[in-house]
Amino acid sequence: MSSGSPTAYLVWSILACLFFCFLIFHLWKYDRFQCLKWSESGRQPGAFKRFMSYTYIATLTLLVIFSVAYTYLKFKEGFIITPEGTIYPKPTDLYTPSHQKWILPLLFLFSAAWACELVTHWEELTFWLFILHQGPKTRLWFDSWEFRLWLLGTVVAGLGMPLTTLISRRDLDTCQAWIFLVGSSASTATTLLFLYVLARFPGFIRRVKADGGEPNIVLRLVMFYQLNFGRVLFRFLFTIPLFILALDGVQGSHPINQNPFWSDFLIMLGGIGCFVSSFITLLIFFPRSLTQELGYTTALIPTSVVDKPQITASIDINYGADNQHISSPMHAPKAFVHAPSTHSSEPSQSEGTTPEYEFEDSANNTRHHSHSHDGHVRIRRQTWEQTQDVEAPPADGQYMFDRRSRCLVRPHSDGAAIGLHPYVRTFRSPIDICDLENDDHPPVR
Repeated sequence: MSSGSPTAYLVWSILACLFFCFLIFHLWKYDRFQCLKWSESGRQPGAFKRFMSYTYIATLTLLVIFSVAYTYLKFKEGFIITPEGTIYPKPTDLYTPSHQKWILPLLFLFSAAWACELVTHWEELTFWLFILHQGPKTRLWFDSWEFRLWLLGTVVAGLGMPLTTLISRRDLDTCQAWIFLVGSSASTATTLLFLYVLARFPGFIRRVKADGGEPNIVLRLVMFYQLNFGRVLFRFLFTIPLFILALDGVQGSHPINQNPFWSDFLIMLGGIGCFVSSFITLLIFFPRSLTQELGYTTALIPTSVVDKPQITASIDINYGADNQHISSPMHAPKAFVHAPSTHSSEPSQSEGTTPEYEFEDSANNTRHHSHSHDGHVRIRRQTWEQTQDVEAPPADGQYMFDRRSRCLVRPHSDGAAIGLHPYVRTFRSPIDICDLENDDHPPVR
């Protein structure tokens, strides 16, 4: 199988190098490469995350080496012209001995990269199956049948792909076709199984919201659902073209591989699907939180603050050229905005209308401005006065600002998310699993 011109593999090389550069940038912005350090505590969840991180990075590293080296050999060997005048990429059997000896090691690298890719996607599939199949009894990931299924898949992928190369090494021209056939078959099967997860995911998100999941967890799950939906499409774009080339390459005649257009077209489609799906996997395994990086958090109402009676305070902010000061007749540093305006043109919330929410920040809790006669900007806000006879909201209560009703509301549920699995309550990524034995409530990144 000598399909694919040097230009087709040049596309693979460019995509691989560009994505590897983005990988370095993303991991630096994510946590300054801390995710690559082995856990000093030696806890099982930490070791599991490191193993998955190294497996994913090994996939991209091996793909870069394979694509660049294979492209170099393709360009050095060039093409052949048949007696009929047709131009083909030179078959590997006709390579010079100095170049031919590198083909088999590169194919072993390629099979190892595909094995690592299967491990990462198989882990995510089994993890979501584990979360979706939670019953009344809380199970641990490392004691579940889904984890044992992932271990079995890891062993099969880790041994099966290199063994495919080893068995078919006698004929280098068809060795790549067998790697494509075995790898694309396993990847397509994994992607088809992931359709079940996508079908169940909207109901899972609704259940998390109904059980009192925190807004940042719900938003992260929604984002992951959308990313996985797009990744499934690109994974089919990666596996199906290579599966077509593989079927054509292992049988007698090769009408597709010997067609310059279709061979290059399918090779390029497979490369685009491979690296775009790997890009989405990077965003899922190592999700950045721009809200946290910029210093924004959801507002928490402390125990000492209650929601009534309400009084209005007037604050003067002097925007001078040399100084800025804030003067207020009362001190209420933890106040939240609740400022209805008689001049507001917003319609009142009607029954059945979904309210719009935004998180409130106690450091930036202004809404309506008016200019006074002395040049100051007047800002109206309301605070909650602390009293002894009014019951305070719970200390861990988390509220959001409803722009239509102009008040703070509980997000979906007043419960403490008791019905949610601890992995969901502290969810960060499918490979970042909290240690329930030593840390029941780790910080959510």
